[in-house]
Amino acid sequence: MNGGRLLSNEIVKYNNIMNEVSFRKFNPVEFDLFFSLCSKMKLKGSEPITLTFDEVKKLTNYSSRDKVRFIHDLENMYSKMLNLNFRYEDETEIVRFVLFPIYRINKEKNTVTIGVNQEFSYVLNEITTNFTRFELEGFTELRSGYAKTMFRLLKQYKSTGFYIVKIDEFRRILDIPESYRVTDIDKRVLQQIEKELSPLYTKFEIVKKKKKGRGRGGIVSHLEFNFMEKVPPEKQKVPLHNWLEQ
Repeated sequence: MNGGRLLSNEIVKYNNIMNEVSFRKFNPVEFDLFFSLCSKMKLKGSEPITLTFDEVKKLTNYSSRDKVRFIHDLENMYSKMLNLNFRYEDETEIVRFVLFPIYRINKEKNTVTIGVNQEFSYVLNEITTNFTRFELEGFTELRSGYAKTMFRLLKQYKSTGFYIVKIDEFRRILDIPESYRVTDIDKRVLQQIEKELSPLYTKFEIVKKKKKGRGRGGIVSHLEFNFMEKVPPEKQKVPLHNWLEQ
């Protein structure tokens, strides 16, 4: 689905409430389409915006020239998006909502129009605190949906380099099949995450925390991620020479 690299330099930025949502059944292409639209909608209020098919393809490195296939992918993404469990709770109420209630594909003009739910536009607009930020290009280069989700989650905790999650919550957020045992999660999920994400970090470690239970070694109850992002050369500070040491 994804082809050669095309630099978009787009930034995705959203309220951390997005990281609590399980993107059930999303495939890697649908992840890219969804977050490319988020990148264009941030700080735009609730007014709908219109993008051409070519603009969306460039954002996501979508290489196929098959228009029918592209429209099919756009439709599938939105169908799954309608089932996303966005949830807000305070002292008085619990609210569930759809983030993008306006979605229109124009097959003649080759455009897609999208608008944010006005009541909950803060998810992409009021993001001065408690937000996750990442470059869309780095996200679209990842191939696995599991790696894409962990890439986003770890961005929320990059200031500490530490993220710990209960194994049941990990299953929910990453939409891991219920049939997977811990050995399956290790082989099909964690190893894939480590393979794709570890090159992005100077330190990347996944630790399985266990509690006492039947069998040898106990039962895995939590996963702990310890990591440190690589600093791009252009952002590295050049140390000042200390003439007093000579």
